Amino acid sequence: MKLTKIIKYKLTEETLEKDIDKFIEISKKGQFHMDKMYDNEGLKIIKQYFRILNEKFKNNELEECKNCYHKLIPFLLKASTGSTDLFDYNDLLAKIKDDFDIYIKNYFICLVKTCNIDELVDKVSEYASSLDIYGFNSDKEVLLNNLNKEQLNQLEEKMISKTIGMTYKDEEKHEIIYFLMDIANERKDKEKYLKMCEKFRGVLENSEVDYMVEEYGGE
Repeated sequence: MKLTKIIKYKLTEETLEKDIDKFIEISKKGQFHMDKMYDNEGLKIIKQYFRILNEKFKNNELEECKNCYHKLIPFLLKASTGSTDLFDYNDLLAKIKDDFDIYIKNYFICLVKTCNIDELVDKVSEYASSLDIYGFNSDKEVLLNNLNKEQLNQLEEKMISKTIGMTYKDEEKHEIIYFLMDIANERKDKEKYLKMCEKFRGVLENSEVDYMVEEYGGE
C-alpha cells in the first residue's frame, strides 16, 4: 500500500489480502521498526486497512473480510505484546483504535457466518494462540450468540483435541486452554470448567490450576 500526504490509499498488490501479506512480510523485516520517526507510516497503513475492511464488512463481503482479518488481527496481537519489536508503540492496538474489540467482533461475525466447524476451530485456535496478554469480550460473545449448544460443544471438543501432546513448554498454545475455559465460564458450566482444570493440570502449573479452581468455587 502507498500513502499520499492527504492520506489517500492505493493498493500496491492486486488484492487487499495480498497487500496485507506484503505489509506483514516487510514489517517482519523491520520496515516499521522506528515508525514514529517516519511519520507513523506503518500505523497509517494499518488504519487504512481497517477502514477498507469496515466498508467491505458493511457491504457483506464477509469471505474476503474473514481472510483479511485472520491475517491482520493475529499478526497485530503478536506485534503488540512486546515480545517482538516490529513497531515502536507502547500500545499499538490503542493507537489503531481505542476500542479494538469492535474489530474483533467484526472478525468473529465473519468467522461464524462463513466457516464450517472445522475451519472455525482452526481459525479460532490460531487466533487464541496469538492473544498472550490480551483478552476481549466480543470474541466469545459472538460465538455464544451465534452457535447453538451442539455447535458450541463441537467447537470445544475439537479445540481440546488441539491440546493433545501439549506440555508446559508450549506457552503460546496455552492460550487455547484459557480461551476454552473462558467459554465454559461464560456458559456457566461449572462442571466442564472444573474438569478442564484437572485435565490440564501438568500442562499448566499446579499452583495456577489450584488458583483457578479456588476462584471458581471448586473444592
